[in-house]
Amino acid sequence: MTKRFLFGLLALLPGLALAQRRSKPKPAAPVKVSTASYFQQEVNYSIDVKLDDRSHFLRGHEELTYLNNSPQPLTFIWFHLWPNAYRDNHAAFGREQQRQGNRKFLFAKAKDRGFIDSLGFVVNGQAAKLEFDPQNPDIAKLLLPQALAPGASATIATPFRVKLPASFSRMGHVGQSYQISQWYPKPAVLDRRGWHPIPYLSQGEFYSEYGSFDVSITLPSNYTVGATGLLQNPDEQARLAGLAAATAKKKTAADFGSDLAFPASAPTTKTLRYKQDRVHDFAWFADKRFNVLRDSVQLPSGRVITSWVLFTNRQPERWTKGLQEVNDALLNYSKWVGDYPYASATAVDGALSAGSGMEYPMVTVTEPDAIVHEVGHNWFYGILGSNERDFPWMDEGVNTYEQFRVEELSTPQVGMLAPLLKVKPVANAFGLENLPSSALSWLPYQALATRGLAQPVQGPTSADYTAINYAATVYEKTGLSLKYLAGYLGQEKFDAAMHLYYTRWQFRHPYPEDMQAVFEESTGQKLGWFFRDFLGTAQPYDADISALAVFNDVVKVLVRTDSSIPWAVPVSTVDAQNKVLETLWTPPFGNTDPNADEEVTSQLNFKRENVAAVVVDATYLTPQLNRRNDRVKLENGPLDRSEPVRLRPLFSVERWDKATVNWLPVLGANTSDKLMLGAAFYNNPLAPKKLQYLAMPLYSFNRNELNGIGRIQLNALPQHASRQFITALTVQRFERYFKTEPSLTFVLPHRVGYVPRQQIQVALTSVTDQDRDRTSSIVTANYSVRHSDALQDWSANVELNHLLANSVESNDQGAILLRAEAAYQRFYSPQKRVQVRLFGGRFLQSGAQTDFVLGLSGSPDYRRQTPFLDRQQISHALTAQVHQTDNRDGAFKAFVPVASQKWLSSLNVQADVPALPLAVFADLGATSESQFLAGRATSQRLFYDAGVTLPFVRNVFEVYVPVAGSQFNNGLPGSRQEFTDGIRFVLNLNKLSPFRLLDENLTR
Repeated sequence: MTKRFLFGLLALLPGLALAQRRSKPKPAAPVKVSTASYFQQEVNYSIDVKLDDRSHFLRGHEELTYLNNSPQPLTFIWFHLWPNAYRDNHAAFGREQQRQGNRKFLFAKAKDRGFIDSLGFVVNGQAAKLEFDPQNPDIAKLLLPQALAPGASATIATPFRVKLPASFSRMGHVGQSYQISQWYPKPAVLDRRGWHPIPYLSQGEFYSEYGSFDVSITLPSNYTVGATGLLQNPDEQARLAGLAAATAKKKTAADFGSDLAFPASAPTTKTLRYKQDRVHDFAWFADKRFNVLRDSVQLPSGRVITSWVLFTNRQPERWTKGLQEVNDALLNYSKWVGDYPYASATAVDGALSAGSGMEYPMVTVTEPDAIVHEVGHNWFYGILGSNERDFPWMDEGVNTYEQFRVEELSTPQVGMLAPLLKVKPVANAFGLENLPSSALSWLPYQALATRGLAQPVQGPTSADYTAINYAATVYEKTGLSLKYLAGYLGQEKFDAAMHLYYTRWQFRHPYPEDMQAVFEESTGQKLGWFFRDFLGTAQPYDADISALAVFNDVVKVLVRTDSSIPWAVPVSTVDAQNKVLETLWTPPFGNTDPNADEEVTSQLNFKRENVAAVVVDATYLTPQLNRRNDRVKLENGPLDRSEPVRLRPLFSVERWDKATVNWLPVLGANTSDKLMLGAAFYNNPLAPKKLQYLAMPLYSFNRNELNGIGRIQLNALPQHASRQFITALTVQRFERYFKTEPSLTFVLPHRVGYVPRQQIQVALTSVTDQDRDRTSSIVTANYSVRHSDALQDWSANVELNHLLANSVESNDQGAILLRAEAAYQRFYSPQKRVQVRLFGGRFLQSGAQTDFVLGLSGSPDYRRQTPFLDRQQISHALTAQVHQTDNRDGAFKAFVPVASQKWLSSLNVQADVPALPLAVFADLGATSESQFLAGRATSQRLFYDAGVTLPFVRNVFEVYVPVAGSQFNNGLPGSRQEFTDGIRFVLNLNKLSPFRLLDENLTR
């Protein structure tokens, strides 16, 4: 600290250079985009389709003109046949659902699935062959009878029939509410990077060629439709105007009523025709229950756009407000990005199962809270047609940034967690008062990054993201990152660059390098550090004040960073009330040579007037994980970062202006300590710090003693090999025992994704029985691996224990015990499963005086890993091992009083019973030694049990009712008391730890 401070003072002397080995990052190589290589195909559609709302089928005919603007002749064209994604579990959509743990589609009945068939492709009047992709039934290659030359066009036609699925994702129906999207045969994109035939996914959107659509839809007359394009039917236009006038007269929810039943379909039909140029997709939504509202908005260009909302009686008051949100999006996106080019925009209430909304050109199906975001997709996806599957941030993330700006016009608190800020008592209770919403919006990223689970914005394709990263990174982090870039560039320069990007690439297919090139051209700055590095890494950034000095009316500040990738750091001066006075940015700089001795710093000079402190990132624009070192006060000496500590319940957000300790009341009980009351004190469970602590004192009223748990751990995030490295010390006292356990834990693999999770742990456990003045010590090395998806879960665990002798005077070297288990479970219905576990344990060395054993019906819990209610076996009904099990070792559900000092193995099977909230179990076990059971004349080595499980809280609190087994004289209970005495339970309170639940859910 002294060396750093002295170096900082020298660097701040007047006349010294502005930075020390600092901010001269290697200049980013200019981005070159060859416009000569750019080409874009064109596809113009004419489609006639009829809806059968009794059998939920579409029957149609499609004719399209495909214009080959590529430099090479084409012998085939890839086609998307996306309704086939719903055909069975083997399509990419089914594999995705399994990977992400969603069982609804995987167990769907045949009548609820979907497909496309009745295809008969003709190219320029000649029959053409269709070759399906063997891995993806929703992708096929159309073989052209003659090669399509550059500059030439082909007319392609086919009939088709679509079986509409239930609502599993974007396309489908709920009753007679229809969401018709990704529904017609559609050519894949061919661009400068090649063909892009992509299977349908829920997480991962689309990439399509621009052209024109002429679509005619036939359906019963009393349906109301929202669709892409301009409606061509004057009579239907008049009908919609009448519905809008009638809806406008309704002012309250009572005026709409609560009826959501579908009226009978009209016996007559109508054919609605829609036409639109310069779009790359067509979707439509139909319901007989829609209310209709219409308005208009004038854009900055003077053009007037018609806005519509179509909605049921589900949330009428929210939807009437939604009409203004459509207008707000149209007006402000046009102002900040570029003019909306179409004549209308429609938001539709629909029964969607893919997030809160889904966008299509000129129309979106959405929840009312997502209207601005979904309408905004007309720009980012609709008009700027980026490759969303490979670069999802270019539509979802950029759109999220502009969405936040629109929403901030009416409310300053926006984002995923903004509702917490809007309720003042909640905000005050959790220490969130006066925080900008971006402070909370960074939390999802911070929660992932501090656990080594974050993925970068730029790099993974849509399918490569974990579900939580897709939300936290692709949407939220990208939006926040662009807000950071706008802060660095200045809002006016940022908007000018966005306008140029929009103007140059509208109705075209931009890639990330195209966006970067436009921003660099517009701003005159090299921005590779942002587009390539900042967006391309998930590693945390950190900066602090290395040194500070005041000279006359200038505050000189030296900013330091340990981050290996260059970034620009915003620094502000604040007054005594923490109001920002002045904000300056460092140039992009970073610790690109971590082996260098000197610091990497950048100097900024501020005005002195009214300055009480200097703060790094005062407005929470950056993804820093550590904000406790961000403020330096001027009045209390050099580098004063002290803050009063405040207690906050449950959780808090790390702030630069307040230090917080979180707490929760805790209640405990067991038969020895009786009732215990206390509290848990800990730091930031949402985004763990490098130094994490937990102190949980519990007062035992029965013993007049202080019990509890304490834990301190150091968290490291290695750059390679393991994902986390945790050094921890745990102390624990209950029931007159005292435990200490230092441990080292490696969490694998380093790669984030749907891969098996592995852990290696080494621990030294010391347990002192204070009543018997006896200490046991155990050295443990453990390896575990687990993988799960929607259909199955498998795990394996190998543990080596060196059980040390109890007495130091003894020559006994203790025992060495090897345990191994493998478990597998398989779902046979959405809620029902079968579980199998195989266990084997063996003493590799057993000391003459050791009392360590392997238990057939659960372990003796030498490491005190299980909270037993009656460890000291005081109670008749709650006795540890006898009535409460930990499901370790042999894991018999019944209590079979068998143990081994040599080897023991078991097979445990449990199956849920269909249609009943219970399961049946059976266990088989064997030991090396023959053993006598009570009342038996002969010994035995093989044991069994069977019975019924009542899973009140799955894997947490389950009750086992044995009905047969070796524990009974004749294999069956001989009396009612013998039957009831055999009932056991498992109570895994460890699984209810909020810290553990948070970690598991983020890892999943």
